[in-house]
Amino acid sequence: MGQSTTELDAVRTLTIEGHPIEAKRARTFARECLKGLGCSPDTIDDGELIVSELATNSIIAAPGKKIEISIFPIKDLVAIYVYDPVDDLPQPKRLSLIGEKGRGIPIVKKCARRYGIFRSLSGGKVVWVMVRRFS
Repeated sequence: MGQSTTELDAVRTLTIEGHPIEAKRARTFARECLKGLGCSPDTIDDGELIVSELATNSIIAAPGKKIEISIFPIKDLVAIYVYDPVDDLPQPKRLSLIGEKGRGIPIVKKCARRYGIFRSLSGGKVVWVMVRRFS
């Protein structure tokens, strides 16, 4: 039988509430998971930034709702999934020099090896990102 590329016991998941204070928990969770997977320092920094951006977007989109963050290895990559119960997909925003909104997804795209979004069959969406495990 073929080798599995993802072991179930390697999946780490954190559930947070859609409140701004929870972004810090999400960042800490990401950093600890990525360190535990033996990721390079650059990957740890990028992964923490990605989780911070995606969690913040979900907190804004789904205030007071449950948001789920999962991190797991797949060969030489690490997958980061952020689920929220809102069906609306993120829409690109026009960036301005003084505005604070619209920078999250461009930052994620810059740090990611791969990136995408899918709707969950049970409602809501998952934004997923793949980063190199070792830089």
